[in-house]
Amino acid sequence: MFADDRVSDATLSAPVAENPLRVVVDGERCRTNVRLPPEGAATLASRLRRTSGRGFSRASPTLDATIETESGRVRVAATTDPASDGLSFTFRRGDPDAWTLARLVDVGTISPGAAGLLSVAVERGATGLVAGGRGAGKTTALGSLLWELPAETRSILIEDTPELPVAAVTAAGRDVQRLRVGDGAEPSPSEAVRTALRLGGGAIVVGEVRGEEAAALYEAMRVGATGEAVLGTIHGEDPDAVRERVVTDLGVSPSSFAATDLIVVLDDHRVETIAEVVGHDRGAAFEPLFKRTGAGLAPTGRIDRGESRLVDSLRETSESYAAVRDTVDRRGEEIGEAARTGRVTPERYVDRGSDGWRLGGGDR
Repeated sequence: MFADDRVSDATLSAPVAENPLRVVVDGERCRTNVRLPPEGAATLASRLRRTSGRGFSRASPTLDATIETESGRVRVAATTDPASDGLSFTFRRGDPDAWTLARLVDVGTISPGAAGLLSVAVERGATGLVAGGRGAGKTTALGSLLWELPAETRSILIEDTPELPVAAVTAAGRDVQRLRVGDGAEPSPSEAVRTALRLGGGAIVVGEVRGEEAAALYEAMRVGATGEAVLGTIHGEDPDAVRERVVTDLGVSPSSFAATDLIVVLDDHRVETIAEVVGHDRGAAFEPLFKRTGAGLAPTGRIDRGESRLVDSLRETSESYAAVRDTVDRRGEEIGEAARTGRVTPERYVDRGSDGWRLGGGDR
């Protein structure tokens, strides 16, 4: 099925002998006339156990893994008895290309001005969460931010299922260390966060903040233990839902959550809101910096009025608020120009060295 480039997802519901394969083609969910016999499902389950190196049986009835196929990387979620009525499989095509902010601008996910803000914020060590529902584009957006880290920065990436573009970032000569977490011999997410802190200074990127690692991660953010950017994705439809998930569901104190600098919310692969977190008696409140309107993703005016806590926090020694704002504006113009001229791949988009940020391909 994935030999057809238009297919993004494929699902086989339990029991497989009674349900046809369903696929998503060009964004539309379709029922096919393809069926998988029980012996074929068993063979597929065995292959997933073998290639992922993870248990998948009655004792461990769920599996989340990534496999390499002739059609590229595919993410697989599978279940079996007693979690489901026999075997079931959900497949999602991975994107073979590494995304950049310029590419996201090119496809309309984000505006150049908002991209400029995120670029400068990540470069200067902000802490942020990329939020949204399932399939909103969170991981793609997070992966694009890896290119905004200074080239000399070491990055520790914590994931249970490899999805971030580690190979592409490493091929570009950057120092990236992936820590794989899980329920087997791998460290738990909270152990991985603590290990990342012991590995020395550098950015910490969590593929999905969803459990006990949140407390360790926010403690590191609160005390400034990393000294670099701390980024992650999380499920949440808006900033208030993100706070509710982090504080109520994951047990992070309101004062620790206030260490978050910004929250980016996506829906259907479009940035809907970029909000900064501001101090509040109960821990934190939110002020939108960009919001999607009928005309697109537009600034709220808070930055231009000189009111942004985030922009103020990005100031370097002897640098004024206005200077940071001008840097954000210039960065947005450069990213927009890269998108307009087709310089959206990592090797053509950005190159950071000792002389700072510059567009790739020899263009300043």
